[in-house]
Amino acid sequence: MSRSRLNVIAPSGATVEVDLPDDAAVSSVAAGVRFVGGSFGTGFQIGPRGYHRFAATVVAPATERDRLVVHGREVVVAEADDGQSSWATLLGTYHELMTVYAGPAPRRDRVLALFSSLRIADHVAGMVVRPASATLLDTMTEQVMVVVKDRGSLCVPGPRQARGLIPRHAGAPTRHGEVWKAPYPGAGGSARAGRHMFILGCAGGAAEVHLTPSPAATERDQLAWLDGINVSWRQG
Repeated sequence: MSRSRLNVIAPSGATVEVDLPDDAAVSSVAAGVRFVGGSFGTGFQIGPRGYHRFAATVVAPATERDRLVVHGREVVVAEADDGQSSWATLLGTYHELMTVYAGPAPRRDRVLALFSSLRIADHVAGMVVRPASATLLDTMTEQVMVVVKDRGSLCVPGPRQARGLIPRHAGAPTRHGEVWKAPYPGAGGSARAGRHMFILGCAGGAAEVHLTPSPAATERDQLAWLDGINVSWRQG
């Protein structure tokens, strides 16, 4: 059986290896990271080039409010047309780094201060985003998200989160570890795969797996695909 393997650089600089049991097309790869320190906390999303434009045209129609340069890279600020949210996005060579605000677009000095506090290195395989040491911020959470056409999606958390994700009781065996089934809120006792997410534990990492109903794959096909997934998180 054919297999495919992704090597993604996480925001911390770690390498996340996702080994998939067939050659189904990977439609998107993204990442997220949240920094905290004292009473301060802020989160970022990382996506491919075009991430900001997609958000401003498809997710929430928005109007551009400002453009500025931080660390030699352009940052674009947009405000949703309903005024309920806004976001600022740094445009890298390969990826875009976005943070979302509640309400209207923030002042320029606020956006400048936030992005100036980060150390950013953009690579083909992913964007590394770390707070500058003087900020005294720490990475609270990070994850890599992979969407596979006609199969589903995986959210691979960092080691700190992965330890809290794995249940204490034994799961069902898979080719590379164990799997547990967790119903979505409101799903009741349905046994259908589409009503549950799956927690996958492997030797080198863990993942939340969400199977997507598709006419191109039966539920049995999707469960067989789940059985063959392997994930590994290697610190950089």
